Amino acid sequence: RSNNMELHEQKFEVVSYNLNTSKTLRELPLYPENVEYRTPKGHVITPQEIVCDLGVNVSSSRGWGPHIEKTVQGARKMAAWVLSAFRDRSPTVMLTLYKSMVRSKLEYCCPVWNPVKITEIQRLENVQRSFTRKILGCSELQYWDRLKKLKLMSLQKRKKYRLRLCVDTTA
Repeated sequence: RSNNMELHEQKFEVVSYNLNTSKTLRELPLYPENVEYRTPKGHVITPQEIVCDLGVNVSSSRGWGPHIEKTVQGARKMAAWVLSAFRDRSPTVMLTLYKSMVRSKLEYCCPVWNPVKITEIQRLENVQRSFTRKILGCSELQYWDRLKKLKLMSLQKRKKYRLRLCVDTTA
C-alpha cells in the first residue's frame, strides 16, 4: 500500500568507499566510480566526497577528519556564545552551560565516529581545555588539575568509559 509520499530526488546523495585502488579494478564496469546511480524518475545521483547523515559527516576516504572539524567549529562557536552571553563565571553556572551546550556538541553520536588519531583527539580536547580555563578559580591551574577540581573527565576518558559500560551491560 502506498503512502502517497514523494521523495525529493535532487536531495539524494551517494558516497563510495574505494578499498582497493588498483588500475585493474578501476577498469571493471561495476567499480563504484564507473557506476551511475539514477532515481526512478531518471535523476542522476552524483557521488559526493562527504555526505551528512543524521548530523554525522561521512567521508569517501573513510576518515573522520571533516566531521571532527565541523564538530570542533560548532562547539567553539557555542562556547564563544556562552562566554559572551553569560557574565557569571562560577563553576556551577559554567559547568551547567558547558555540559548542556558545548559538550553535547562534542559528543553527539561519538560512538559512531570515535576518533583514533592523536591530532583529532587533541582538537576535540582543546575545546574543553579552553572552556575550563575561563571558569572562575581555574585560569591558573593545569588542565588535569582543572578537571580534577571541576570533577570532569577528559573527553577521551568519557568515551572509553561509555564504551566499557556498553560492553559490560551486555554480558
